[in-house]
This record gives sequence, C-alpha cells and structure tokens, in this order.
Amino acid sequence: MITSKLINILRTFTKSELKEFEKFIVSPYYNKGRNYLPLLSQINKFYPKFDDETLTHEYVYGKLYPGRKFNKQIIWNMTSSLQQMAEEFLVSTSLNKNNFIKNSLLAEEFLKRKLASYQLKKLDEMEKALEKLGVNDKFFRYKNELETGRMDYHFLEDTQHLLSKHIAKKGEYAIMNMLREISAVINDLNANAIMFNAKFDVNIPKKFVSSLDMVSVIEYARENNYEYTDVMEMLYCSIMTVIDFDDPKYFFRLKELFEIKIDIFTDNQKLSWITTLSNYCSLKANKGETRYREYLFEINELELKVGFSNNSTYPSKILFIQILRNALSINKTDWVYNYIEEYAPKLKPSYQKPMKALGLAYLYQKLKDYPKVLENLKDVKFIDSRDKFYVKSIYIRTYFELREFEQLFYQIDSAKHFINGSNSLSEYTKTNFLRFLNYLTNLVNAMESDDTSEIGLIRHKLENDPELPFAEWLIDKINEIQKGA
Repeated sequence: MITSKLINILRTFTKSELKEFEKFIVSPYYNKGRNYLPLLSQINKFYPKFDDETLTHEYVYGKLYPGRKFNKQIIWNMTSSLQQMAEEFLVSTSLNKNNFIKNSLLAEEFLKRKLASYQLKKLDEMEKALEKLGVNDKFFRYKNELETGRMDYHFLEDTQHLLSKHIAKKGEYAIMNMLREISAVINDLNANAIMFNAKFDVNIPKKFVSSLDMVSVIEYARENNYEYTDVMEMLYCSIMTVIDFDDPKYFFRLKELFEIKIDIFTDNQKLSWITTLSNYCSLKANKGETRYREYLFEINELELKVGFSNNSTYPSKILFIQILRNALSINKTDWVYNYIEEYAPKLKPSYQKPMKALGLAYLYQKLKDYPKVLENLKDVKFIDSRDKFYVKSIYIRTYFELREFEQLFYQIDSAKHFINGSNSLSEYTKTNFLRFLNYLTNLVNAMESDDTSEIGLIRHKLENDPELPFAEWLIDKINEIQKGA
C-alpha cells in the first residue's frame, strides 16, 4: 500500500477541495506540461481513507500503463511531482483565505516594480478592510506592516519629510502587538503550570512584564487620547490576572473594559477575551471563592451568544459541560434544562446524544432524582477519557446518595485504576480526585462504624481544603448525617 506524504495530504482534503485540486493540476502553469490528472483519478478511487491494500505503486502504474513492465522510478517521480502540486495548492488555498496577506504581497510587488501609486492604493484598501473586520489577534501586527508599507512608499517617492507620523504609529502598533503576544504567552504558561504541573525555572516573559511600568504608560496614553488605550489596558490586565492573581481588581477592570469595547472585536477575539475571564473565575471558584461562579455564569451567557451563534463550526463539548456544571453549582436548574434542549443539538452530530445524556445526568443529580441519573448515564458513550471521568464521578456520588455502598466501593476502585492509568488527565486533576475518593471512603467507613468524632474531623479537614473537587458536596452530606438525615 502506498504510504506517502502525498496520500497523507490528500486524506485532509474535503470533496470540494479535491475537485478544486483537479482543476489546479490541469493548469500548465503548475504541471509544467505533464498531465497528472489520470494519476490523481486512480488514487482518488480510494478516497477518503486511502487505506486499501490494493493501493500500491504497482497497481497505479498498471492502470496508467497497461501491459508495460513496472518502472518504480517513473511512478515515484510522478507521485513526487503531484505532491509538490498538492503543496502549491495548499499555499494558494491559504492565500485565498487571507486577503490581507495576499494583498500585502501584491503591494510589496508593486513597490518593487516602482508602481508607487498602485502600492499606496492597495495599502489604503487593506487598511479599510482591516478596520471593517475589527480587532483580532493579528490586527496590530497587520497595522504595523501597513505603516512599514507607507514608509517604503515615501522613500520611493523621495518624500521622507512625511515619514514622522508613520514612524510613530509603527512604534505604537509594535508595542500593542508585543503586549498581545506577551499576554498570550503569560496566560499559556500559566495554563501549562496548572494543567500539567509544568515548572519554569527561568521565565523571561514574566520577568520582562513585571519590570515594566505599564501603569504610567497607560496613563500617558489616556492623557493623550490614544485610540487603543482601552485595549492596551485590557492586555495589561490580562497579564496581571496571572502575575497578581490574588488581587481581583485586574479581573474586574478587564471585565468592565471588555463590556465597553466588545463591539470593536471580531467574534474569535471576543471568545479569546471571554476565555481569559472565564479561566480566572474558574480558578477563583476552585479555591473556594464561590461568588465567582455567578460572574462565570454571566460570562458564559455572553459566550453562548457569541460562540454558539456561528453555524460554520460545532461548539466544544468540553465547553458545553463546563457551562452546565457551573450553572448547576448556583442552582440554575430550569436554565440548565432549557440550555440542554437548545444547545445539545448544536454539537457535532456524534456528540449530541451522549452529551445530552451526560447533561441530564448532572441535572437530575442536582434535583436528587437518582433513578433518572442512572437511566441517562446508560446512554453516555465515551468519546474521550474526560467523559469517562465525568461519568465515574456521577456514579460515585449517586451510589453514595442511594446508600448502595457495595456499588459505591466498586466504582471507587474502578475510578482509581482508571485515573492511575490515564495519560490524558492532568496531574492536578488526578491528584485532587484521588484525594476526594479517599475522603469519601473515610466518610463511609466512619458512617458504618457510627464514629461521629471521625465524621466531625473529616468535616474540619474539608473546610480547610477548598481546592478539593466536590468539597461542598461532601460537607453537605456530612451536614445531613449530623442532622440525622
């Protein structure tokens, strides 16, 4: 069977892309006078997986040259040339998706050919298109490139006396782009530290931003009515929510500015800001500051309006469950039921039934309707290890509520084996969930031996362990036990 780079590239093509590629290779400009369409037609018979054992160099050669002796070099040369055209096609496709880059290359070519007026007109068109699109992750980088193009124009036209404003703007956009890049890096470093226990003995990005007097820079920009001062402050606050996590003023200022400036951002950039705000709320809530769940709920409602309104992509199933769980944590049960009905059908088709079942299991657990919890869990087909983790945590709490301790201990033992053998769950998640299982095991043993002092000791430990998953639920269960429920 042919296993080559060409096949790996073709596997990624949609049907429409494959048709466009057929047109592409017919062009003499790319095929250098050779007809590669018959070769592609033979290979395409095995689309989309291209994993049939019949697909060999000998088979394809025999179809192209019936009756001729197999020549490995010829077929290798042909597949190599077709691979190069596939790569050229991907470049062309990518350029057609990014009009700014395409027009930037065209403006640069006009400049090289000393067609300065054409270059300037193209730069103006690009700037108007960029402003109309809105602020995205590449906005300031592109603005910086536009100012460079305008400076090149003045050099060509020998009008250097008009350069000054473009030099200043280029510097401004360079700073804004740097802040955006550094903000993304700082947040990514933090996420890796939390999710994978990554250690950064040397952290130059953090040292760099910690050494800047950004407060003075922002004040100066605001005093001089700089157009993007609010965005500058948002980027600074985004960085500071990581570096000075314990001070909530940066979160609240970022949230305030985002709500003011939301309309200037593209949808993808809105979702990026929402993710930053959501992550902060989640971390705060995990540390026992429950008021942040209300803030997270507000942010999630906005996220639904922005992210789930785009019909061209399927929403994330992880996000679907995260939003649901947070809403249940603040007792929004009616809202959650309507949410499941409305948004589960918007997920990827293969995810819709299992995620709806999982969502309903969470809801009925909150409503203490445990038979319906177990009924819905039967319909959850595991898509990845996180789903299995969710299901096991629900089974464990449900069997405790039903006082079916034999089933509970079976699930606890199964969960421990699963967690210890999982490579996809973070060490933070694994360690804390194992601690939860140990707390629960100790609580059940204390209940069965009617050891009230041990139950009280477990409660005391839980009250001083806010980062433990389901700590509130365990405390609620102890309250019920102590009240004789």
